[in-house]
Order: sequence, then structure tokens, then C-alpha cells
Amino acid sequence: MTRFAVALALTLATAGLVSANEPLSVHVVGSTPKATTKEGEAQLKEKKDAALKAFNDLQGGLKKQYGKKIEAWPADKQAELGAARDAFIEAYVDWFYSSGLKQKDLDDSVREVSEALGKKTIQVATSPAEADFVVQVVGRAKVETDELSSGSALVPKNSAAELVLRVGPGGRMNAAALAKSGAAWSGKKSFWNHADTVTAHDFTAEAPYWLLIARKPGTAWVSSYKGVAGQAAEAISQFGIDNADKVAAARTTK
Repeated sequence: MTRFAVALALTLATAGLVSANEPLSVHVVGSTPKATTKEGEAQLKEKKDAALKAFNDLQGGLKKQYGKKIEAWPADKQAELGAARDAFIEAYVDWFYSSGLKQKDLDDSVREVSEALGKKTIQVATSPAEADFVVQVVGRAKVETDELSSGSALVPKNSAAELVLRVGPGGRMNAAALAKSGAAWSGKKSFWNHADTVTAHDFTAEAPYWLLIARKPGTAWVSSYKGVAGQAAEAISQFGIDNADKVAAARTTK
């Protein structure tokens, strides 16, 4: 039986029911490059620098007032610092991962992520309304790394491809219930190739999305955006496995 036939059988068997066995449904979308000129890049960098200064100034002032142990601060002050941190991360992502990008670059990554997801036990939805989650490709970049390969020659991995994704609820998901569910992305790192997907922003009721950065190193300056799309798809598939019950409980009933 093909993967499509299995998914169809599951859909028919659980029609009208909320089930943890129902495959995760994902719709992948793109975005518009935020900086297509040098002037635009400069403006994004200024915004990033200002957000970093605001975060550092706030953190410094709160440490003087409440001490160095952030976990011991009043809850509202921890939340205030967290919001400043998130503002900086968003500004950094807008600048670093969109500099020099063309629309074709983002469109290529949308296609590559969709194709990679199609090889997983995941339903690739044709619209946000039919999806549990909407995965938006925000930006991408290649970075330097000093990681080493696991082979005996220890060949330096001098380049890694990174892909930024914003994952929010689709039409099948109750955002408020999802925020209370405790659903989270795995922070595990692949030992052999140092690939991973880190969470830059956690899903909350006030900001209902995750911001993820997927990473896939290459060897000797050769890294692949198609490879990191595969890494992102692997992380999404693992999220569906790890959080099947929580996702099912947060689905809207039809």
C-alpha cells in the first residue's frame, strides 16, 4: 500500500473524530524578501542594532535592581525581558536571513521543504484552512562553521546552510488550546552531521507561532539549501511524532 493510500485510509477511518493517529497536516508558504536593496539592508541592520541595545539596556537595568539570577526576578520583569529578547531575534532574523535574498530563493525553499515533507508521513495540505500548521519560509543564509566531520580525516565543515521557518496554527488548530498544551520542538542534535533545528521563539497565547532555525552543515564550503530543507522536514515530522496527543487535543472539532 502506498503512503497516499495509507493516509487516505486513515482519513476515512477517523472522519469526524479527533485522533492522535491522524497524520500531521502542514501547508508550506513563502514570503516576500524584506530587503531587496542596499538601503533596505542598512535599515534592517539599524533596526537590529537598536533592538539589541534596547535588550542590553533593559537587562542591565533589571539586573541592578533585582540581581543577576533572572529566574528569581518578578514574573512580569522576566516577561518584559523575554519580549525584548524576542524583538531583537525578530529584527536579527529580518536582517541576517533576508540580506541579498531574491524572491526565487524563497520560492525554491518553499518547493524543497514541500517536497521533503512529501517523503514523510505527513499530509501536505493545499490550503491553510486544511492544515494543522502553516509553515512559512522566512529567510535563509549560509554561515561559516568550525565543526569537524566524524570521519578519520576530520575534514573541516566550513559552511552550513540555515533556513528560518515561522510555524503557526492552521485552520484545523485551536491556537489557545495549543498554547496550553506544552507542545514543543525537539532540541536534539544529529551527532554525525551536526544538523539541528533550534527554537528561536516559543509558541505563546500572545504570540502564537514558533520561530525555527534549521541548520545543515556541508563539507569544505559546500552546503546545500536542499539539504537544510530536508533537515527542516525531519524536524517537522519528529514534532508530529513527539506531540501527537497534544496536537490531537488542540484540533478543532468539525
